[in-house]
Amino acid sequence: MSHIPEQVKLCLRDLVERLKKFRIRHVIVGAIPVHFYGRPRTSADIDLVLISHVSKGKLREVLANRYTLYYNGKAVMKFIDSITGTGIDILFPNTAGLSQESLKRLKRVEVDGVQITIPCPEDYIITKLKARRPDTFDFSDVMSVLLKMGEKIDWDYLMKRAEREGLAHLIRYYKEGLRWKAS
Repeated sequence: MSHIPEQVKLCLRDLVERLKKFRIRHVIVGAIPVHFYGRPRTSADIDLVLISHVSKGKLREVLANRYTLYYNGKAVMKFIDSITGTGIDILFPNTAGLSQESLKRLKRVEVDGVQITIPCPEDYIITKLKARRPDTFDFSDVMSVLLKMGEKIDWDYLMKRAEREGLAHLIRYYKEGLRWKAS
C-alpha cells in the first residue's frame, strides 16, 4: 500500500485500535478500498461508516485526546488527527448506501499490518455512486474497479443494490462504457 501516505497509515492504525477497544464496528470506505479493487491512489483522509450504534458523545469520548471535531453534521462527523494531520470522516450507516445484506459481504484486508474491513467490490461501487461528489475521484474509482474486477463483479447483486438505492441508471451507464471500451 505504498500509495497510502505514512501519516494516513499511522492514523488508521490508531483509529482502528481505538474503535476495536470500544467494540465499535465500522467499515472503511473512501479511497482505501480502491487499492484492493481498482487502482492505487493517494488520499490524505480516512472515510469510515459506523456499523455499531454509537452516540455522538461516546464517539467523541473514544476519539478524545488525539482527534479534534471540526464538523458535526447529521450524516457525518469530521475530525482531524492532531498528530498526523489526517482528516477522518465518520459517516452514519443510513447515509452511505450499505444495507444489511452489504454487512454480510464485508471483506477483511490488511493495510501495513492493520486488519481493516471494507465493503465487497459491488457495495464499494454503491458507496461511491451514492456519494457522487463533484471534483473528486468517485467516478474514476468506480471505473477502475469495474475495469480491474471485470468478470468477477456480481452484476445481478450490483444491479439489485443499485435499484434499491436509485442508482440503476448509473450502473447501466458504466456497463455501457465498459462495453464501448471493450470494442
